[in-house]
Amino acid sequence: MVGPNNSFYMKLIFTSLLLFSAFCAFSQEVHLTQYYTSNLSLNPAYTGNYEGDMRVTLNSRSQWAQVSPSIKTNMLSIEKKILRFPDEFGVGFLFVNDQVSAAFLKTNKAMLSLSYQKNIHQHFFRLGVQGGMVFRRIDLSAQTFPGQWNDATGSFDQGISSGETKIQNTWTYPDINAGAGWMHRFGKTKVSAGYALFNVNRPNDSYTTVSDKLPFRHVFNASAAYDFSPSVWITPHILYMRAKNATDFLTGINLNKRINSSLVLLGGIGYRGSTTNSDSFIGTVGGSYNRFNVGFSWDFNVSKLNQNAKNKSAWEISLVYTTPSRVPRKATIPCDRY
Repeated sequence: MVGPNNSFYMKLIFTSLLLFSAFCAFSQEVHLTQYYTSNLSLNPAYTGNYEGDMRVTLNSRSQWAQVSPSIKTNMLSIEKKILRFPDEFGVGFLFVNDQVSAAFLKTNKAMLSLSYQKNIHQHFFRLGVQGGMVFRRIDLSAQTFPGQWNDATGSFDQGISSGETKIQNTWTYPDINAGAGWMHRFGKTKVSAGYALFNVNRPNDSYTTVSDKLPFRHVFNASAAYDFSPSVWITPHILYMRAKNATDFLTGINLNKRINSSLVLLGGIGYRGSTTNSDSFIGTVGGSYNRFNVGFSWDFNVSKLNQNAKNKSAWEISLVYTTPSRVPRKATIPCDRY
């Protein structure tokens, strides 16, 4: 039989573990499995990096959906090309809504992006900057603290003062990101690579009065589209992120099959992990019809957490609409009509 004191310490340890996992989640950056569909969250330099005039992208991710409420991320991005032949500019807007259920933490981001592309002998070099505001809120009323333990009832009582006087439930700060990219076609293969530095201004992301500056987040990505034929091509891709000692590594390959002039189908596999742990295997299906692209992916948990989080995986949906370009890609010389 467990005595009152033992019960108290067990609950205290359990609560501390929950708070620890929640506060660790504070520093976890938003990430997508289909990261290559969201230019503005991947690299500011990729703003306007697509074939067309304007592009609207929706991304939705639910992680550990079997837990209620789950960890959810939703993104909306809008991009527009401003062509200045032979080079071009790109402008964009990104809105991010993210919630971490373990900490009752909600984050909203509103970011503006600007990019420039320079064509040097068919080598396309891109530079981009991004800036905006981050709004964060933690629901303290949904949490309990060790100071609220009631020995008489053997449970936590929110009617008791927590004694926490230095915690704020909302905080806001500006954030600045920058990036660079490169693309070139080698015969049947189009290669691209990029690097982005997030949190350039090292904003203070503390929910207390003690300063806690966000670390730099380094993001490297690369991909290669190889054409087997006009109707079949593959796209291997890789992503690596690092912030202090935290890392995220994702690699995969997508196979594309053109059915007709309007329809293309896609299937892919992938893997996510870090330098210390395997996270998940990934399956992706989707396709495009005219100007619409849709993708669905599922992360199958294979991490060390699987023993205690069996079947706790993640799913993700992307939807992209691109308008056709109104500007010719080549310069023309007008001539008189007779």
